[in-house]
Amino acid sequence: MTKSTEGGSQTLGRGLEALTLIGESTAPLSVAELAAQLGIHRSMAYRLVKTFEQYGFVERMPSGDLELGARLGALARNVAKSLQSAAAPHLAAVSDELRMTALLVVFDGEAAVTLSTAEPRMADATVAQRPGTRHPIDNGAPGRVIRSQINPVQYPAKDFESSHDEVIPGLHSIAVPLLLPQDKPAAVAVIYPPLELDENHIAQVLTTASERISAALGIRPK
Repeated sequence: MTKSTEGGSQTLGRGLEALTLIGESTAPLSVAELAAQLGIHRSMAYRLVKTFEQYGFVERMPSGDLELGARLGALARNVAKSLQSAAAPHLAAVSDELRMTALLVVFDGEAAVTLSTAEPRMADATVAQRPGTRHPIDNGAPGRVIRSQINPVQYPAKDFESSHDEVIPGLHSIAVPLLLPQDKPAAVAVIYPPLELDENHIAQVLTTASERISAALGIRPK
């Protein structure tokens, strides 16, 4: 590999790391804070941000804080497009039947990521979960479902997982496994406020939806 190629790879890697930091930060980042987290000079961080702004990948707020731009949102709509299309009607059906926010959660190699959501149409109030939200696979019902798919020996699979007050404070979640092509780890889940509900019934609704999504992708239960 030539020096110019190495330099280009390093620049690309640094740019991708910067976008990841901006997107995953729990608090807004300034350019100076981004530079500190990347371990680079502030002038280099400004050049990175300026390039991102030119392409619509990052927006700088009047306060100076950075957030991901609309261009990335447009690209995200095409991520796993066939999976999202197959899941959409079934997530909507789950959401309307249970009057809860339904989620399609996948594994990105490091964490559980909410790929798409559906909110009930006939509900006075709903709980929102933004697509792209990430959380560790050790936390939350969807994460633990994915963890059991990655390491079934250490974490044997259950019919469903439930969690309370973990990923989102004050909310409950129930999740079931989703079979995808090439055995990619995934889960179908719902989130809802603390209520005394029949978790087995919720899990059955989710399992039916999961099977229908898999069938739409040409996958049959093993």
